[in-house]
Amino acid sequence: PDVPGSPIERAESVDAYRARARRLLKSLRDGDVPTAQRFAVLRGFAGLDPTALREEGRVRLKHALTLLAVEAGHPSWVAFKVALEARLPTLPPMWQSHMGALLNRWFADYEEARASREQEGGFLLPYRNQFFVTETEGIRALGLDPDDPDWERIAWDFVRPADLAAHARLAER
Repeated sequence: PDVPGSPIERAESVDAYRARARRLLKSLRDGDVPTAQRFAVLRGFAGLDPTALREEGRVRLKHALTLLAVEAGHPSWVAFKVALEARLPTLPPMWQSHMGALLNRWFADYEEARASREQEGGFLLPYRNQFFVTETEGIRALGLDPDDPDWERIAWDFVRPADLAAHARLAER
């Protein structure tokens, strides 16, 4: 099951929380009792038998989003979304239309993008509220040097760099 974490510390995107909420619903519908018990904190679900929550249509995405917000200490999904968006770093979009011919791997969820970069290599970059992993040709298309040692220092991750000074130098370029 999806477990609550410290969302603000991880500064996940709104899209990442929507994905977590969908996983939470799937876990609930698959019969996970601890997941069903988590919903008891929401008004309207308190005191319900966990099996009753599994009924199709009873718990919807909006309820799962609200649960994640409440677990993070916010009164509602809307309040949580505002807090998330305020804490997300503003990153420059690093995809340009002339990169369309390249085979980039696209993700709505940062963790999936990071795992892909770790497994298959490449450079993890932001684009609006999405992430993509590109190869050396993509970095050259941006006018950057893929062999710059600062890429290794940031662990080839421009979104959550391992070395902030190296990140700043790359961002300047």
